[in-house]
Amino acid sequence: MNYQFGRFLIIIGLLSGRVWAAGETVPVDPRIHSVEFGLLPLASTKEHMGETVGIAKRMRAFGTPGLSVAVIEGGRLAWARGYGVIDSTSHRPVTADTLFQAASISKPLTALGVLALVQSGKLNLDQDVNQYLKSWKVPENEFTQTHKVTLRLLLSHTAGVADIDFPDIGPKDPLPTLVQILNGTPPAKNKPITIDTVPGSRHGYSRGGYDITQQLLMDVSTEPFEDFMQSAVLDPLGMMHSSFRQPLPPSLLRLAATPHLAGGARILEGLRTSEMAMAGLWSTPSDLAHYVISIQTTLSGSNDGLIGRQLTKDMLTPQKGYHGLGPVISGEGETVRFGHDGFNEGFISSMVGYEKFGQGAVVMANSGFSFMLIKEVLDSIARAYQWRKFDLANMQPPDASLPQQEVIRVPQELIKASIGQYRLDDEDSFRIVEKKQHLFIDWPGEGEAEILATPSGRMFCASLPFGSPWLTFVRANTGTKIVTKILAAHDGRQAFLRVN
Repeated sequence: MNYQFGRFLIIIGLLSGRVWAAGETVPVDPRIHSVEFGLLPLASTKEHMGETVGIAKRMRAFGTPGLSVAVIEGGRLAWARGYGVIDSTSHRPVTADTLFQAASISKPLTALGVLALVQSGKLNLDQDVNQYLKSWKVPENEFTQTHKVTLRLLLSHTAGVADIDFPDIGPKDPLPTLVQILNGTPPAKNKPITIDTVPGSRHGYSRGGYDITQQLLMDVSTEPFEDFMQSAVLDPLGMMHSSFRQPLPPSLLRLAATPHLAGGARILEGLRTSEMAMAGLWSTPSDLAHYVISIQTTLSGSNDGLIGRQLTKDMLTPQKGYHGLGPVISGEGETVRFGHDGFNEGFISSMVGYEKFGQGAVVMANSGFSFMLIKEVLDSIARAYQWRKFDLANMQPPDASLPQQEVIRVPQELIKASIGQYRLDDEDSFRIVEKKQHLFIDWPGEGEAEILATPSGRMFCASLPFGSPWLTFVRANTGTKIVTKILAAHDGRQAFLRVN
């Protein structure tokens, strides 16, 4: 046996409490195989209900080029693996070191940066943030007269910040500064960030709240946001393959996955943004597992972590709604979990950790319409590692806990009646198309996903991004019986009207 390789096996053995002799096979945890081949498809025909399949097959079904998984067990990183390819053109394989855009998982990491300054006495969670902001101020209005915007409220999405649209910045458009985004002035394309409800009165998810938080961190630290986060959070946690830098430094760019539409088409223009706290983090599942483990070990009393045990408990205490100070909180009693999901164009991810038991996982993918694939992987991990009550989650989408559904092919008559363009507003529209007698939704920026029917007649698409896989097709009251409207979301409140 090669000397260096034999030395490597001895080192691994020492780390785990066992030394293997030359010629011995290093044991592999059988639970890894159970995870990789234990996915239960969300949608299945009657004859295959209850059958589990492998990750590779489900990736093909969702049109996902690359996937990366890290599993936490016993308060440590148990294993991490990559599947598929970084790029559908070069076919370079995904490894445990491949970087993905973490999207909104950036928010709990940003919150940890805020709490590190709270721990050091430089910030107070309950002070008016205008006392810290220098480059921009929260505009005063009738909603802020008696209740001020604070960091506690910003981190928990209860500050009353209006949840406005943030149109994409084109590849040839000038990149606005964060202050221009906050003010809604060119070249920014969004409306000004304002307060539209009384701070602290209710929970309302707001991406703009983290823009305010980012500006505050830059003003207080007097550093670029990406530099502050690197020194205050990423480096101390050992997240060596993570960065908020836009664009990535060359050493990390060569490891970065390419975003794709569902089905494998590459998205040629990558993320361009000044809003790094909101969705700018690049990371790996292994690195994000360090974040989860750090919180778990701090809660257990093993060490003080970055922010100490008491502030960590405060971070994981739900405010109004289900957000703590950054993370999303799910479960109850001994099964409480913390985590977050992330949705950027061509990248989807999910992170979860139990407050007790030292268990958790992170899964990241480089394609649109891949959240339900990630859900299937997490469910497989939960079964293999016997997670306690991993069911209902306060994550996106709400129907992530949906059980397996029996599906049938959509009748041809309904396929013909449905083909066309549908629009919700100026931002959201999609096409319904037919391919080889199957019905698909073609969503800009996401890709294609098949629409199926259940035996009861309900329409079902496992990949949808608006919180529910259920669709209701509404027909016209005419002789043609064409579909004129499609109702989406878990309560049917989103009505997409046919425009052709």
